[in-house]
Amino acid sequence: MKKILGLAVLVMFSVITMAHSGVAFTNSTDGYNKATTQTFNFAFSTHHTVDDINAAASYYTSYFTTVVTQEGGHISVKITLVEDTEMSRRVISRFFTTLEVKAIEVNGADVMMTDFMDTYVLI
Repeated sequence: MKKILGLAVLVMFSVITMAHSGVAFTNSTDGYNKATTQTFNFAFSTHHTVDDINAAASYYTSYFTTVVTQEGGHISVKITLVEDTEMSRRVISRFFTTLEVKAIEVNGADVMMTDFMDTYVLI
């Protein structure tokens, strides 16, 4: 019985920790237009570090620049496209994959990263 209860607690803990993505998209407002936006703003939880984010971003400097700042309980990340091309927008998904981000919170709801890219970044 103890093993079953312990397993149940472990599964619930895993679900709770996986449910929240740790990354929120802060651009999502009524006036947001993905076709004209070349700057994307995110709030990362402290699950990621500034050094981890900068290291991941350093691979993609040909496609976008990042400004990473620690702000209290989260890290603000501003991604600005070097050139507004389809490839530059696609490479943002590689950045998230490098950081093992599987979902991004948009207006309080977690959106799978591929769906997020289709809806809010790719044109």
